[in-house]
Amino acid sequence: MELSGSIANRIVELISQNSGFPIIVCDNTGMIVSATDRGRIGQIHAGAQRIMTTDVDFAMVTAEQAVNSDGSIREGFSIAIKSEGLKIGTFGVTASLEIAQPIAKIAAELVVTTIRDEELKDTLRKLVKGMSAQVDRAATAVQQIASSSQEVAAISQTVSNISEVGSQKLQATSEILNFIRRIANQTNLLGLNAAIEAARAGEQGRGFSVVAGEVRKLAEESRHSANDISRILIEFQDVMNHIVQGVHQNAEVTQEQAQSIQDISYTVNEVQNIGLELKALAERL
Repeated sequence: MELSGSIANRIVELISQNSGFPIIVCDNTGMIVSATDRGRIGQIHAGAQRIMTTDVDFAMVTAEQAVNSDGSIREGFSIAIKSEGLKIGTFGVTASLEIAQPIAKIAAELVVTTIRDEELKDTLRKLVKGMSAQVDRAATAVQQIASSSQEVAAISQTVSNISEVGSQKLQATSEILNFIRRIANQTNLLGLNAAIEAARAGEQGRGFSVVAGEVRKLAEESRHSANDISRILIEFQDVMNHIVQGVHQNAEVTQEQAQSIQDISYTVNEVQNIGLELKALAERL
């Protein structure tokens, strides 16, 4: 704990205004750091120096000593200002000892209390400043995460929509395959009719019979291909269904996470506002 000039001035002004007596405060070297008579600041006070360099805790000038000094010294009392058993300065009052002693003792305690109060306030200011900085960093991080989560949620929704469209495309493809099957059946029927007509035509329909056979063969191949594609599409549709389901679930989770992060962001902002209020309060201490 250190005795500052500002605190010494504050106590000197307070005691002097309320008592009307000359006051001095000295530092741990015995030098006057504050006084009712500003011209004495910077001078070494013999009584204070003795208190700070020896085991005595006070020094006094009696009325008799003051008279015998022919006015060079005045009656008064100085006492050590102690914090946790250590002397950090002295407080002196120029007045009759009956008055000076209690004033000096109370004032010395007041100095220590004021110093401790200022140190606590300074610690509080530093803590609030540090907390405000931490909250600001947390708020920035949460805002970045919240922004990213919104982007992820939007991307997840886009993927979900694309998956839905893909599933719809598969359904449309399946319908086209059914149409191909119907055409294949009709082509096969056409080839069969052509074969019958070729048989009726006899020798003259032999070339037509070959064409009819090729038509039927093509229809059969189309039907087989359509069936193979249909089987693959069924398997693919099953996979797509799982993908769509997974994407939906992921989208729901992502939206929930985004909402949770938004809630956290709101809470952090509230804490940040409280931190600003504390900071403003600490600055007024």
